[in-house]
Parts: sequence; C-alpha cells; structure tokens
Amino acid sequence: MRRHFMLPLLCMLFLSCALTARAEKVRFGLREAAPLVETTPDGKLRGVEYELLAAIFAAAGMEMEPYIGSNARLALAAGEGTIDGFAPVVGPPPDGLILTDSYITYRNVAITLISRNIQLETPGDLTGLRVLAFQRASKVLGAEFAAAVANSEDYREEPVQALQAKGLLFGRYDVLIGESRVLQYHIGQVLAAGGDPVRSLPIVEHRLFPPNLYCAAFRDPALVARFNDALRRVKADGTYDAIMARYDATQ
Repeated sequence: MRRHFMLPLLCMLFLSCALTARAEKVRFGLREAAPLVETTPDGKLRGVEYELLAAIFAAAGMEMEPYIGSNARLALAAGEGTIDGFAPVVGPPPDGLILTDSYITYRNVAITLISRNIQLETPGDLTGLRVLAFQRASKVLGAEFAAAVANSEDYREEPVQALQAKGLLFGRYDVLIGESRVLQYHIGQVLAAGGDPVRSLPIVEHRLFPPNLYCAAFRDPALVARFNDALRRVKADGTYDAIMARYDATQ
C-alpha cells in the first residue's frame, strides 16, 4: 500500500519541480551593441555586457531568454509586458518597471575626426554642429547636452552604431556621441571593410560627459531583488572583475 501511495506523490513532486524550472525562465531584452553585446555567426550572443548579465542571471538561479531590440523597442516591449525586463535602461524606465542596482558603467564620449580639428570642451560646444548620437541620448546626457542639440536641424539619434560610424567617416556628421568601446569598434569595422589596415583610428575622443551607470529593470520586484543579490555575489566572488579583465585585455 505504501508503494502505491508513494508513486502519485513522487509524480506530483516531479511535476512541481518541472513547473518551478519553467518559472525560472525570464524573457529579457538586450540591445545589440558590439562589442558589448553581439551575435556570433552561429546565432549565439557574446560580449562583456552579455557575459556580465549571464553571470548575474546564473547566480540568481534564472535562465535568460534573450529578446534583441533597440533602446526604444526594449522600453516599449517592457511597457507592453512582452518581456519581463531589459538592460540597459536608457532614460526613465517604463511605467511599472523597477530599476536594479547599476551593473555596468558606460563611457559616453564625443568623437570627431582628427582631420577636422574640432575643439570641444563642454556639451555646449556642440551647438551648431552636425551631431549623431545613440537612441535616447538627449534624455540621459544632461541638460546642457539636451539644450545644445534641442534646436539643431542636424541632430539625429541612430540606433545602429555601424551607421553612426559611417556618418562620421563619410562626412555626413561632425560629431558622434556614444559609448567609447562601441563607437571605436564600429569605426574600425568600417575602415577595415574599406581596405584600411586600421593601424590607428583617425579620431579624437572628447570626454564631455561623466561616466553613466546603467541599470536593468524588471516588472516583478522579486526579480529585482534576486538580480541585485546575485550582482553583489558575482562582485564579491571575483566573477565580475574576471569578466571585465578578460575583455579589457582584448581591447
């Protein structure tokens, strides 16, 4: 009799575990921005930001189901409930989503061509120039930047960094605004595709902005708490620094 009783109980436990495992999957939005997040030829994701997030998710006992989109698309999908969360959050989070602690620092810079000899000391110096920035830049780079580009007919926000690089190199824009590693990567890619051996990039970086500390966001407060706890643990056990060091060595 006991054996017959145990069988359905074991089945129920197995079903409960299976449901719990499925509940651990989190539909999570990512912005593809090589070399921080990029898709390999075999369809997998890689990059320092992706690896940091993957390590945090693993430490939290969560399985990431990636959803790739632009900054604006991720915010819209999160607001609609299509995804459970996303990163990085550029600008204010959508209604109903809660920010995590910061998991990565971006070095947003202004980039010009050496040959143009453009002098930039403050964001206000961008007034009157043709500026191409990342999506939602005017919402996160401060009031002085927003005022400098507010009335410019030649200011545009472009979600595709490869097109940003071409805009500068082909003379359509005077200044690029974006994350240093991302813009340098794409400028190098465009030059290499044109046959340039890329011994050095023909650009100047102007550090007009303080570092930006970016967060993830989730709709469920419990996921925020798990993410933050896992972030603290991967920093404490050396995982975070090891990932950063490995990518810094390849830059």
